[in-house]
Amino acid sequence: MNKSTPLEGNDQTDSEITEPEEISKSQRKRDADNIRDLGARLTELPARQLATIPLPEEIRSAVVEYTKIKSNSARKRQLGFLAKHLRNVDVEPIDAALEKIRQTARASTIKLHLAEHWRDRLLGRIEEESARDALTTYLDKFPHADRQQLRHLQTQAIKEQQKNTPPAAARELFKVIRLALSNESAEQE
Repeated sequence: MNKSTPLEGNDQTDSEITEPEEISKSQRKRDADNIRDLGARLTELPARQLATIPLPEEIRSAVVEYTKIKSNSARKRQLGFLAKHLRNVDVEPIDAALEKIRQTARASTIKLHLAEHWRDRLLGRIEEESARDALTTYLDKFPHADRQQLRHLQTQAIKEQQKNTPPAAARELFKVIRLALSNESAEQE
């Protein structure tokens, strides 16, 4: 039989036969590090956020056990144990849930910074704009806001700032602004 001809009954030639590509040692190491990092991120979550992630029970219990351990070397072993279990499950839903948590945290941070910016504007801390102009702009942007309450809080907060007293009115103003921003984003959704 000629070696260059395909075997009888086999319609594939040597060039058509594909062997599964072997994964390099470096790629296996990167994959193992990624799984270990995923496990570490799971251990850093508060319990209420961990409850929102679709995890098999053995992984969830390994994460809970990790949080109870105080010794660094024991934590390292537990993290390895957790990574071993994570290699046996589809991690895409877990990654998606973690990304959703990160996106929510980013949005919350953005809202917080925006509320701080509005408070600073309303207290006249921005050089380009007076406190009165900032209030007008704010009321244009948030027409449902209580004008009288805002004017009162603004006046009180500015007085506190001038007298160098504790900023109770400024804190209350911040809460009102944050609530308005939350209501606006809830209406947009």
